[in-house]
Amino acid sequence: MMYWQVDVKLEFTNDRGKVQKITEKYLVEAFSATEAEAVIYKEFEGDSNFTVEKVAKSRILKVINIEQ
Repeated sequence: MMYWQVDVKLEFTNDRGKVQKITEKYLVEAFSATEAEAVIYKEFEGDSNFTVEKVAKSRILKVINIEQ
């Protein structure tokens, strides 16, 4: 498996009624770019105000978790 950086553009209406667009970056562990994109679509299931802008291989080699 590899790590993929997925850029997701979100569109929402803020508390002033103005439509706002932001781009969020997600790190996804998957075998391919297609699988990483599918993981994002599953994560945002039910939310229609997003688009996947970019999927790119990440230079991150390993994520090390420290259990507390």
